[in-house]
Amino acid sequence: MVKKIFMIMKTKLFTLIFGAILFASCQQKEMKISRSDFSVVTEMTDFSPAYIIKNEEGKVEIKKNSLIGNTHWVLSVDRDLTLNEVAPFLQELTAKKHKKGGMHEDTKDIYMVYSDTVHKQNACVKMPFKSFALGEQPVYELGEGVQSLLLKSVADAKNTFDKTQTYLVRIDKNISVETFVNILIELEKQNVSENVNSEVYVN
Repeated sequence: MVKKIFMIMKTKLFTLIFGAILFASCQQKEMKISRSDFSVVTEMTDFSPAYIIKNEEGKVEIKKNSLIGNTHWVLSVDRDLTLNEVAPFLQELTAKKHKKGGMHEDTKDIYMVYSDTVHKQNACVKMPFKSFALGEQPVYELGEGVQSLLLKSVADAKNTFDKTQTYLVRIDKNISVETFVNILIELEKQNVSENVNSEVYVN
């Protein structure tokens, strides 16, 4: 009984915190987060928020003053931005989060917030990429069991993966953040996030 009460309280706490994150982001600029019909993660502890928005001057900027090391970083990103506009910030954040050789290794992940419009709740999805390369993927011979994959839409991510393969992923820089988030959700739905290379090419 006590365990059940604890779980209910934890769920409510998560909902309240997520609500606070989204309220804060809306206060900054009526942020429209991405939408989906599926919830990947609805409970989380030990996280801190950041926001990527377009300011009043039309410039894309990141608000990351609340990010704390070795917590999960939860990003609220305007869904109408293109991946090209936010990729430099994702590159910066992944480089900082997954930096090698530091005194204190950061063992947490980066997530993106979205709205599950079917189940009427906010959720988030983990970003499986540890680094973002901005530009063309280098031309080299792929090793055995490795394939190159270009993703331009959610349809590209559906029924594409062979679970015996590892994939070097390229993503079209012109897709919206909402499409990018839904590609990440599709990778989770197919249970193939572990099959993608840690570096993604945005071009």
